[in-house]
Amino acid sequence: MENKKVEKKKKQGKSLTKRITGWLHLWLGLVSGIILLAVTLSGTMFVFCDEIIDWCGGSAKYVEAPANVKRMSPEELLVQFHKQVPDRKAFYFDTYKDAGRSFRVASAIKPPKDKNVKKTEKPKKDRGPRGVFAYHYLNPYTGKVIGSTKSYEFFYVVAHIHAQLLAGKFGKTVVGIASIIFFVQLIGGLILWWPKKWNKTTRTTAFKIKSGTKWRRKNYDLHNVLGFYTLLPALFLTITGLIMAYEVLTNLTQNVFGGTSDAHAIAEKYEPQYDSQKKALSYSDFADKKFKEFPEAKQFRMSIPRNDSATVYHVVAAEFIGLKSLSNGKSMETNKYTGKEIIYPKEVQMYEVIEHMNFDLHVGYWGGIFGKIFTFIIGVICSSLPITGFIIWWGRRNKSTTKTKEVKNIHQHRTKIHYEQPV
Repeated sequence: MENKKVEKKKKQGKSLTKRITGWLHLWLGLVSGIILLAVTLSGTMFVFCDEIIDWCGGSAKYVEAPANVKRMSPEELLVQFHKQVPDRKAFYFDTYKDAGRSFRVASAIKPPKDKNVKKTEKPKKDRGPRGVFAYHYLNPYTGKVIGSTKSYEFFYVVAHIHAQLLAGKFGKTVVGIASIIFFVQLIGGLILWWPKKWNKTTRTTAFKIKSGTKWRRKNYDLHNVLGFYTLLPALFLTITGLIMAYEVLTNLTQNVFGGTSDAHAIAEKYEPQYDSQKKALSYSDFADKKFKEFPEAKQFRMSIPRNDSATVYHVVAAEFIGLKSLSNGKSMETNKYTGKEIIYPKEVQMYEVIEHMNFDLHVGYWGGIFGKIFTFIIGVICSSLPITGFIIWWGRRNKSTTKTKEVKNIHQHRTKIHYEQPV
């Protein structure tokens, strides 16, 4: 009887808000858990993509600079690249101020030409990554390919798992919904974590992981305590991700912080018109010009235009340029005839600033190596939450099943004794 009273008091102790929140927290977590695990884990893996890609380059990143020998121009090196790797198409290149660095080319496998498809037919939409990206390293003095790495391909796939589960628009929708659920889960987790009364005992259980406890209790503390400590950064990562995922939120953010939702349409008006009589500046001249403009820059990247009619070249000059990041430099759109940066209106410039800032905040590029380590740790903990949460549910499920069996056995035993007693 006393045990029943204690259980009744415990049940009455939970408020209606906590009971509803607990129910939602459980079932929303079970429904979205596996998707959230894939999204958070892939996002965590992406944080150190630049360092891993750089490491994968190995010794191919460097060459011996021969005396009195001039480096080949980017145009010449690209010709050599396509001769040696004819099945691939280059879409940007990296060249360096250091004479001992190799020339790096980013490329993709050329799509096969389908002879059965008529010219009038529309090409099929690309529903996901093809796993075709790679970096090749060339000796800038000989033009010979001296190494390659498919780490670019790996992180391209990782990024698309994070954004769309490799399932195109449908996957993007699923990830978006799962991200909204995760946002709700974080708020719900805080409500469930919040003690009814603050005292020495509740403070200890709320903020510390107990040592010397059984693994089930340890798992509960990992979910409960670490979940609390990562709450604010996890909310921040979720919000920045949702801003990128939903155009409505992107436009809202742009308008609130001084950008514009029509940036691309406005930018086109400021771009130079194609003129067949004018000659475009060479890639070498572009690189030399930007190295002079940015003396601290050690690396120069240029996107290779798809056709001759393109009048805008996207270039980056910085101390270091990664897959999606740069340090101590600038990314810009330039006039292909003059090499000068195109100056867009203030709202377009703000659009780019806000877009880059949101991305940097999302992937941990905001604070150098510290920002990356911090974001990586938060990512690891967020990836663990669906797992530890599932273990808690599974443990309680088995516990309740065991209790039900025990009660059933006691009932059967008592019934048996009752019928075996002599009348």
